[in-house]
Amino acid sequence: MSENAERRVNYALVKIITEQLEIEPSYFEENKPVKINVGLNFGVDSKQKLLKVLFKNEFVQDERQFITIEAGCIFAIDPESWNFFTGQQSGFILLPKHFAGHLASITAGTARGILHERTDQTPMNRFFIPANNIEEIIQQDINLPLEPQQN
Repeated sequence: MSENAERRVNYALVKIITEQLEIEPSYFEENKPVKINVGLNFGVDSKQKLLKVLFKNEFVQDERQFITIEAGCIFAIDPESWNFFTGQQSGFILLPKHFAGHLASITAGTARGILHERTDQTPMNRFFIPANNIEEIIQQDINLPLEPQQN
């Protein structure tokens, strides 16, 4: 998909959703290692030409999550770009990995801000989502069905 690597895509962030935010300070113990789990997911609303990116971050000690945040950003894609992305394979939208990574980075930054705001002035505010390169999680282009899968 090298031809669209240089393609300009116009999009707008149209909605931010805090899907989940759970903070359990009693599960945290000082001087114990903390593990961070990261999850990333993509969804599509083909009727409205929207993409949703979900970013989940869990802070874990002894297999118990003491902070879980899942934030979603919904992006509107301009019609020309939408048509290009959906024209690659019938019934699917194909997002180039660099574009998907860019949207994922925006969503991770949004989750970082939500977590900071919700924990401000509390002891849990010292935990923040690392500023890692989220784009590295995405190893290849993202191919999403335009219609819900029937089971």
